Amino acid sequence: MPKLTIYARTGNSEVALDEYNLIGRNTNNRITILDPSVSSVHCLIEFEGNQGFVIRDLSSLNGTFINNIRIDGKAVLNDNDELLIGSTRCIFSTDNTETVVQIDKNNAYSLSGRREAPKTEKMESEFLHECQIPDELELRADYEKLRITYEMQRDIGFDTDIDTILDQILDRTFEFLNCDRGIFLIENMDNALKPRAYKTTKQDDKFVISSTLIKLIRKNKTGIRSTDALNDSYLKKSKSIILQGTRSILAVPILDQDNLIGILIVESSIEVNAFSKKDLRLLTNIANQTAQFIKNSRMAKKIKKDEITRKQFQRLLSPNLAEMVVSGKLKVEKGGESRVATVLFTDIRGFSLLSENTKATALLQMLNDFFEVIVDIVFHYEG
Repeated sequence: MPKLTIYARTGNSEVALDEYNLIGRNTNNRITILDPSVSSVHCLIEFEGNQGFVIRDLSSLNGTFINNIRIDGKAVLNDNDELLIGSTRCIFSTDNTETVVQIDKNNAYSLSGRREAPKTEKMESEFLHECQIPDELELRADYEKLRITYEMQRDIGFDTDIDTILDQILDRTFEFLNCDRGIFLIENMDNALKPRAYKTTKQDDKFVISSTLIKLIRKNKTGIRSTDALNDSYLKKSKSIILQGTRSILAVPILDQDNLIGILIVESSIEVNAFSKKDLRLLTNIANQTAQFIKNSRMAKKIKKDEITRKQFQRLLSPNLAEMVVSGKLKVEKGGESRVATVLFTDIRGFSLLSENTKATALLQMLNDFFEVIVDIVFHYEG
């Protein structure tokens, strides 16, 4: 995960970067820097497709610098770039997750015979009424799993930080599933699935993911359960599964309606048949909740981004034009564009003589009153 290392007066800190990161002195920003030379909303670091992470100065008083060069507009960030935000030094570091998480592209096997798509009818038959369950231990185990998933949703609440949410979900998942590896692959702005959060119970354990498994879930958008991967005729050829000693696998899609936005995978090298059909259905439910959390997080970021854009342009444009910029109906390009336009020139008759014989405070008040009237007229005609 790309990160920003901040060398502040109060101490050093590291912050994992999201797709949209407002930086400033105000505590409402995603990254707060308590430095008097930093503006309330100073700059923005965001992910922009093929360009990767870029930084924009948001008309800050003291500017934003990359490697001692003040930026104008936006600039692409590279690994180990040194930023100066106000008088606070920061270092941008790129993603180092790939050293731990790898995609195994050398699989030739097919998983077509292992798919188990969760269905509502089956779910109802799997979770029987308590009177129909003869084994009290089984009833208690089912209750415990449902309790943990409920508490997971309650604990996350209205949190909108995706990384924090995914970490919490993995922690809770490890509580009710007998697994030793878990990972979230989430689509980035390029529509590529990238590791976003992972957890292992073994120190320095590498998480190697089957590319065929990913392709299958992308294609069919259904959950997969393998009870004995090492002896499975479809899975036993996989180098990643052999090397890691994977015995049981659960993999479920994270869907926004019918659009795949991520995949949740958990594995166990502890025992054969570690996961039941109920576990697949519970993990599918968790994936559905995760999709909603991600949608809420992205919506909150979009609202915040739109509000910043709106405030910036409302200082220069009428509210109607500012709203058109925010919605994308009007694009403001560097260098502008040629258009037929009406220009209003106004003059205050006798202003030079008036200014010589009027106190500064009274003159300022008069000009403010004049501008309010003129601006209202201009805005009325969408100027």
